[in-house]
Amino acid sequence: MKKRIRFTPFPAFLLLLALLAACGSTGNDSSSASSPAAPSVTEPAAGTSEASASQSAWEPADYRLMTDAAGHEVKVPAHPQRIVAPFLEDPLTALGIKPVAQWGASGVPQQYLQDKLADVPVLKMDDGLKPEETLSYSPDLIVFLSSAYMPEGSYEQFAKVAPTFVLSDNGADWRGNLQKLGALLNQEAAAQQALAQYDSKLKEAKDKLGDLPSAKTAVLLQAADDKSFKLFGPNFYGGVTLYQALGFQQPPVLVGNYETYAIEKLADLQDVDYIFVISGPGRVAPPADNPLWKTLKAVKAGQVFEADSGYWFNLNSIASGRIMDDVLRDVQA
Repeated sequence: MKKRIRFTPFPAFLLLLALLAACGSTGNDSSSASSPAAPSVTEPAAGTSEASASQSAWEPADYRLMTDAAGHEVKVPAHPQRIVAPFLEDPLTALGIKPVAQWGASGVPQQYLQDKLADVPVLKMDDGLKPEETLSYSPDLIVFLSSAYMPEGSYEQFAKVAPTFVLSDNGADWRGNLQKLGALLNQEAAAQQALAQYDSKLKEAKDKLGDLPSAKTAVLLQAADDKSFKLFGPNFYGGVTLYQALGFQQPPVLVGNYETYAIEKLADLQDVDYIFVISGPGRVAPPADNPLWKTLKAVKAGQVFEADSGYWFNLNSIASGRIMDDVLRDVQA
């Protein structure tokens, strides 16, 4: 049974949009991303069994000296146990690693990961991660996806809390970043296994869809207000999975990767076959009362579906797998 879209308005403000929209606007399909270079290791097995007298309290006794994407030399624990890595919970979970605290927006974590992270405390994150809050979890390693995910000028403050590592200079290269994270945490085999599972899931999804995506147009729409809406392009979060990975066609109106359109441009969605609408707490409902909306082919055919912002506004192996599940459920029902 097709799941027609239903929305309930929520007053909560969701930080994810502001955070993610600022963090890169391109993505890589799994079929085209090249293997990244692992983080540079200067001392593969440095350290002694006991910390030296001059070593700060946060410095690990057994570590590898590694160079991060921002050029910092970092004493990375050989076997970190208490990791804080905001918005890297998806790849951490794919590696079988549970952080000591997890990213959240207004106290709400990424719901699609809670089958694995339900007992993990949620970071406040209202104005970005703060060193003081991070310290309260006694981490032995702090990881930021890229410099864009770190409050400007705050690296040294975090580095005083625990070894702090900037993983990548391309936050959108989820595939390469999963491999880098695996290398950082001595989990290379787990990273390769996670990628193999993703590739297998993608192949299965494409086999089930057959030629349908090549013959059908789809859009991923985010309602903004009564005067405008946004569309995800082929290089922006869920758009990567929808267009690059699964192969759905883009309508001519779609330009850029996360552009705002005047509400009158709804008329240009007239012949779109499927409309996926970003939903979730704090998200604006689609313009269901707008006369233009009511005339759209997808609306009249009941081909408008919810797209949970928790994973459609994401680009990682688990999130993309959930998107595939949604698409298979909705377009084949």
